[in-house]
Amino acid sequence: MLRIVAYHRVAEFNGNPAVDNRSISATPSAFREQMLHIARHYRCVSMSELLDAIEGKTRLPRRSLLITFDDGYADFAEIAWPILKRFRLSATVFMPTAFADHPEFAFWPDKLYQAFRCTLRTRLANTPLGPISLATREERERGLWALQNYITTIAHHEGMRLVDYLCAELCGTRTMRGSVLSWNQLRQLARDGVTIGSHTRTHPILTRITPDQVREEIKGSQEDLKREIGEALPIFCYPNGNHNDSVAAILKEQGIKLAFTTIPSGNELEATDLLRLGRTCITPRSSLAIFSARLQRLGMQVDEWRHRKLKQALTQTFPQNQYA
Repeated sequence: MLRIVAYHRVAEFNGNPAVDNRSISATPSAFREQMLHIARHYRCVSMSELLDAIEGKTRLPRRSLLITFDDGYADFAEIAWPILKRFRLSATVFMPTAFADHPEFAFWPDKLYQAFRCTLRTRLANTPLGPISLATREERERGLWALQNYITTIAHHEGMRLVDYLCAELCGTRTMRGSVLSWNQLRQLARDGVTIGSHTRTHPILTRITPDQVREEIKGSQEDLKREIGEALPIFCYPNGNHNDSVAAILKEQGIKLAFTTIPSGNELEATDLLRLGRTCITPRSSLAIFSARLQRLGMQVDEWRHRKLKQALTQTFPQNQYA
């Protein structure tokens, strides 16, 4: 069985006021412990080794594990990669290619986070979820999280229009800024042995855009990687994990051989759909004991059950827009 772990950011809380703390997967000290555990108990494989295995050129060793990072946040180069190098562990960074070299672009959850953080308002009167109080920090966080969850359930263009409206209501014309790796950093990481993979160009939820837009996001991101990095492996990571049969069919049409979800399951390569590979998404709640347990078969089964419950809860909360 191939285990795959997924991270977003390795950082201290409140270390970067431009980025939502919910994108932090582990603090540097926790990440160091987790990587030591992997180095001691698993065989960390590279993406190239995995591709060779599915093509029958080699076999994966026992207790194989793949380390992945989504979104290409800048702190991967600053914090995570030095720790990975220390333990001689390989990793793959899935990059939304339109954001590199454009600090004026920010992921929409981060834009909302910055807007909720900077506003002086104490109430948002007009939202799809009704009035939202901003009087206390706890109320702001609840309102932010509720809106972020809601936006994942509606058409992408509607969601981005809502994000722009909310940011303007909260902070006027203030520009929200991103914090992702530059192309120079990505090229250096690739030279150091990090695999850079496709995560679309602009990071839309693919089940909330048209098939033609899905096709352009996939094709465009692969072309960006070939132009800037020199190669684009036939690998892809679904933004937010959202996918369906139509999206998977377009990936296959575009020559993608491996695609990564956020479904917390192990992967028996002979039996697993290679365009729906499961990953264990790490969160700050994962103490070392919990981290270890989640990599076991029983832990993955528990995670998968919790994932189904969350999906059902979102569907019940937003019945007019089925969560995909």
